[in-house]
Formats: sequence, C-alpha cells, structure tokens
Amino acid sequence: DMSWKWRYQMTENLASNLDGDKFGVKDIYIFGSTKNATAASGSDVDILIHFTGNETQLDNLTNWLNGWSLSMSHINYLKTGYKTEGLLDIHIITDKDIENKSSFAQKINAITDPAKKLQMKKK
Repeated sequence: DMSWKWRYQMTENLASNLDGDKFGVKDIYIFGSTKNATAASGSDVDILIHFTGNETQLDNLTNWLNGWSLSMSHINYLKTGYKTEGLLDIHIITDKDIENKSSFAQKINAITDPAKKLQMKKK
C-alpha cells in the first residue's frame, strides 16, 4: 500500500504553497504514519503548524487548510473508495507551546520519532 507516498507528496505541495506571512505561520511539520511511510487508505495526515499570527489569520489559515483537507480526502476516495470527512489532522502550536514543550510541540526535535519540518513557500 503506497497511500503514504501521495499523502506525503501532497503535504509537501501544501507546505510549498503556504504563505507564512499571509497566514501567520512560522513553520509546518509532518509527523505520524504519513511521515513514517506506514499510512494506509484510512489514515489521516498529521501536521503541526507553528502559528504566530492573529485571529483573522488563524481563521483564514483554517479555511485554507480545510480546502486542502477536503481535496485530499476526495483524492483518497478516488484512489481507494474509502470516504473521510477530511484527511488533515491539524495541530496548531504557539511559541509558548514550544517553549514549554507542551501539547504536540514536544514532537519538534523529539529524540524518538520527531516531526519533520517541511519547506514553506519561498518569499
């Protein structure tokens, strides 16, 4: 099952189109089964968003990511026949989360199975 591969490639594409300044995003990471090449047809894609923006930016980012999530879900359905209501499992973290290593922020630079930073849109 190569479900992980196209998920990973789509997430890289998402990241490369993500305008950090526009959406208040400092970094984006992938973790979990897609990063580890074990995702199956029913797997979601776990991403971490290091967010530093305001409420308006967060609303806009959420809507933008929802579009990606629904599109990826539709691709998954076409490929596998497996229906989901979205494919992205999005975790928003802040500077404070990173500083305190709380929530999913502990995945950044973890000793075992760390989140992988993805390349965002170049300025």
